[in-house]
Amino acid sequence: MSKTNHGVVLQTRACNVAISAIAAFVILLSIGSAPGGAVAAPLSQEDFHSKVTEIYDFEPRNLKKDEVAAKSGQLDTFWSSASAAPQETLPLLRRELADPSNSAFFHYDGAKLLLSLSKEREDGELALQSISKADLRSLQPTDYLRTVHRLASIGLDSREAAFHILAFPQFQSFIVQHALTLGQNYSLIYMLFPMDVSKFSGDLLSHLASETDVTSQKSLLLAIWYTATPAGEAALKSFAENKDMPEESRTYASGLIVRKSSFLGALSFESKASLQEARRKIMCRPISDEALGEFDQITAKIRAKL
Repeated sequence: MSKTNHGVVLQTRACNVAISAIAAFVILLSIGSAPGGAVAAPLSQEDFHSKVTEIYDFEPRNLKKDEVAAKSGQLDTFWSSASAAPQETLPLLRRELADPSNSAFFHYDGAKLLLSLSKEREDGELALQSISKADLRSLQPTDYLRTVHRLASIGLDSREAAFHILAFPQFQSFIVQHALTLGQNYSLIYMLFPMDVSKFSGDLLSHLASETDVTSQKSLLLAIWYTATPAGEAALKSFAENKDMPEESRTYASGLIVRKSSFLGALSFESKASLQEARRKIMCRPISDEALGEFDQITAKIRAKL
């Protein structure tokens, strides 16, 4: 992972961009150096926890402009110091990320640090669990999407982190390279569909049953439509007919039920399983409008088999 320019990141925080920093470790490493150049005893987990709670006692969205500017240089030092001693800091970091009492911002920022220091599968799993506790109002949505999508693309279970965005209906990401804006709906799809549909299709139905926000209901309905399963089709029909549901969401579900493919050649001799796997591999590629177009083309072939 490339070195973070904390000056840029923190100043952008004023525009609702998350601090991409590693605060706890500057303190860790500065404490590890005694006056006069002598080496102090390694920092204990208790001391490290105290520093985490002391430093991460804020949410970036609440920082004032002068507070943001004051942190940038310090955070650059933190990053460099942490990278210089990964084996010493990793065990302490893992323990803190597993502690639910730590702040929401630490759970995201600490997870990003973990991913920069380790490529172990277990650390990727821990990072996904941790970032699911973040307050997305304090983060850069595109970074969250890219992080979850990347981990899902290497075979990790992204469900908890993906469904976390349902609590934030205004979630929106922007892929600069493709001038592509993704709302909550397609951000959710990009976080889930690098996995096999069978892994999350049931979760979509469970979340739909309890979701009350219209935007999030529509995101779930669209994802269910893309799964193209008999259970999903039945859920769409049931939702559309349920008069207890919001009219806007019911109308949306009805529209999905009758949606027809605009792609020629939707009929395919390939099996549904092979088409689903081809589609999954497309969603493992870097996020782009081209990949979404291919995703839709294969979806049309899958839905033609319903």
